Amino acid sequence: MQLNKRIERWGKMTGAGSLCALFVLVLAAGVVQAADPCGKLPDLWFPEPGVTLAGGASSVQETSGNVCEGGKVIVTVTIDNLSCGDASPFDVTVSWDDASHRIGSQHVNGLAGCQFVRLTFTWDTEGIPPGSHTILVVADSGSVVHELNEGNNQQTFDVLVRPNEPMVEVTKTYIDVDGPPVLPGDTVRYQIEISNEGCADLKNVAGHEYTDTLPGTVTATGFVQADSGSASVTGNEIVWDGGIPAGGTVHLTYKAKIGSDVAAGTEICNQGFAHWDASGDGTPDSSEPSDDPATPADDDPTCFIVQKPTDPLPLSGTIDAPSLTEWGMIGFGVLLSAAFWWRVRTTGFTPAGTRRTQP
Repeated sequence: MQLNKRIERWGKMTGAGSLCALFVLVLAAGVVQAADPCGKLPDLWFPEPGVTLAGGASSVQETSGNVCEGGKVIVTVTIDNLSCGDASPFDVTVSWDDASHRIGSQHVNGLAGCQFVRLTFTWDTEGIPPGSHTILVVADSGSVVHELNEGNNQQTFDVLVRPNEPMVEVTKTYIDVDGPPVLPGDTVRYQIEISNEGCADLKNVAGHEYTDTLPGTVTATGFVQADSGSASVTGNEIVWDGGIPAGGTVHLTYKAKIGSDVAAGTEICNQGFAHWDASGDGTPDSSEPSDDPATPADDDPTCFIVQKPTDPLPLSGTIDAPSLTEWGMIGFGVLLSAAFWWRVRTTGFTPAGTRRTQP
């Protein structure tokens, strides 16, 4: 009982990262024979960021973040020996996407029980294809250390290598201005966000930088606005012209009215397209479709289904027939009144409670 209390108190004092302190308490309690100071295998792992380690230090697992193509990513990892058993020398290897794309390796000359080591690696992205990549860090990459748990020796990070040209993402959402559900005749407000995640500015060149043609089941109301550039409506097409700096975002808003004769159950889908000059010759040569962020699919159109209007409420001043429950209440009231007057006639009491004079 005293040992359990000591373990609980020690755990509250040291935090989740000091689980190896349990081994120390077990030793102090004499559970392990004195001839064997620990008797445990080591256990290398990557504790979550902020976990308290030996000496009160905190675990650090991080990268310097996204970079432009050719930039450098700094990777910092903390490897902790969770057990009281000492770990023999081992290697730590870092790769991108898979083990065949080696970033670097460092040798650790052993790690005592309940101790940690912090390592820093540098990833030079020169020649790396732009896009999202996964950095993989493996402790004891040569599998030379026999451990308690061999399944916690990896740490991963997601990093975006931004191209040295515009890289555009477009999202498109809708709001029923008249309130859900979407009904025939309702007005829908579309909201578009165009982001330039590349490392070069998206320039305003010949042609439109965004186009959006409405389907025949809806009609543009003429309302359109943008927080930069110039937006307009031509017939049933919404267009936008302007530039977006590297790392910048533009928001567009326009409204469309659903036809009053659109049948219930009709699915209305719509998708816009961003256009830009990736080569720098002044002519648009790249495009990106809008994506509905409410769905897991990528680059899919924004859709909704027109619902059936509900029956209108009764007009003011009309009389509705009582329900079954209301008829029951009426019948109960009639029976109660009849019983009252029957009692008056048979007992000789007046409604006021005075006895009537017998003839």
